[in-house]
Order: sequence, then C-alpha cells, then structure tokens
Amino acid sequence: MPFAKRNVEPQLLCRHAIPNDEGLLFEDLCTINNVSLSRTLRQLSDLAKHACSLFQELENEIIFTNKRVWVLQSKIGRIQQSAGSLDPKQEAVREYLIVTFLYYPFL
Repeated sequence: MPFAKRNVEPQLLCRHAIPNDEGLLFEDLCTINNVSLSRTLRQLSDLAKHACSLFQELENEIIFTNKRVWVLQSKIGRIQQSAGSLDPKQEAVREYLIVTFLYYPFL
C-alpha cells in the first residue's frame, strides 16, 4: 500500500478551565481526569476500528492474490504434464516460420 488511505490523528483530550477556588480544584481535577480517560478510550476504540478495517482490506487482497496464484499453479501443472508427455525425438520443429520471418519481417 504505497499511498495513505486514512489519516488518523489524535484529538485534544481535555480542554477545561480550572477554577480559582482552592476547594473545587481537586474535584475539578478528578472530573478532568475522568473526562480525559474516557476520551482516550474513545480514541483508542476509533484507532482499533481503523486497524480492523485495514487488516480486513489486507486479508481480502491476500485472498485474491492466493486465488490468482492457485490458478497460475494449476496452469503451470497442466503445461508441465503436456510437456512431459511429449517426446522430443518424435516432435517436428517448425523451422519454416523462423525462416519466413527472417526473410519477410513485415508479415
């Protein structure tokens, strides 16, 4: 895969103003921590979905390539069988085609 199909970028996890009151600071830090953890989990879930779709595409390409290779192997096997059954001493070589193309290359 030479070209990028998806752009996955991290998003901002937490943008929350911290109040000036000292009593609410720890409550807000706990809230901010919970929000940032939940957003991190959401981003990891999205990343896992992208990875799953990429692996699915890769699996489909591998299956398609495997089918093509299997067809080529069967063709090669048939050619090997037909070539193995031929006797080179009994088969005539067509030299007249080679001579014709040497004398008349425009044919």
